[in-house]
Amino acid sequence: MSTNRRRTDSSDLLYRGLVYATIAFLVATIIVPLVFIVSVSFRPPTEFFGEPHLIPHDPTLQTWVTGFNEIKDNLVNSLFVAAGTAIIALLITIPGAYAFARTRFPGRKVGFYLIVGAMLFPYIVLIIPVTSLWHDLGLFNTIHGLWIAYQIFVVPFAMWILRDFFESLPANLEEAAQVYGCTQFSAFVRVVLPLSAPGIVAVGFLAFLVGWNDFLFSNLLTTGFGPRPAVPVLFQTVSGSSGERVFWGSSWSKCSS
Repeated sequence: MSTNRRRTDSSDLLYRGLVYATIAFLVATIIVPLVFIVSVSFRPPTEFFGEPHLIPHDPTLQTWVTGFNEIKDNLVNSLFVAAGTAIIALLITIPGAYAFARTRFPGRKVGFYLIVGAMLFPYIVLIIPVTSLWHDLGLFNTIHGLWIAYQIFVVPFAMWILRDFFESLPANLEEAAQVYGCTQFSAFVRVVLPLSAPGIVAVGFLAFLVGWNDFLFSNLLTTGFGPRPAVPVLFQTVSGSSGERVFWGSSWSKCSS
C-alpha cells in the first residue's frame, strides 16, 4: 500500500515538475526578447552590434529622448482618437447591448449574431472601400473620421461583452425599481448602469486601446499633413519612410538589402 502511494506521489511530483518547466519555458520565450528590447533601447549606437550583452556598458537615454521628440505632437492626436473612439463606442453599445439583453423584439437573436459575426470578417479587405468612401464624405485625414472607422471593429466585441454582462444581472431589477416609482429608463439609469460599471469600464478601456494602438487604419486614413496618431509616426521614425534605412539611436544608418 505504501509502495503504491510513493509511486503515486512520485508521478504527481514528476507531472507538476513537467507542467512548471513548460510554463517557465513559455514565459521565458516571451520575457527574454522583451528584456533584450528594453536593454537595446538604453544602449548607445556603438553597442548595438558585437558581442551580445544584457546590461549596457554605457547606458543612455538619448534614444528615448529622440523618439519622444519625434512623436510628442502626435501623442495628443492619439489621445483624442482613443478617447473619442471609447466614448462613441460606449454611447452606441450601452443602449444596444441593453436592448439585446433585457428586451424582446422580433429578430433580436438574428440581429445580435449578425453584429457579433462581424468579428469574423477580415477588416483588411475594407481598407480600399473605406478609404474611397472617407474621401467622398470628407472624413479622410480627420480625427472624427478615425472615430467612425474604428467603430467597425470596436462595436461588435463591445456589444458582445456588454450584452452578456447585462444578461448576468437579476431579471427583476427594473421591475423592483418601477414598483418604487421609476420608469423603465430611470430604472436603467439609476439601477442597471451603476451595477454594470465594471463591464462598462472594461469595454471602454478596450475600445481606448484599439484607438490608441491601431496602425492599419491610422496609417491609411491619415497623412503627414493631417492629425496623424503617434503609432504610424513612430513606425516611420524607426524604419524610415522608404523602408531602406533604420533609425539607430541618434543617427540614420543605411541598411544593405
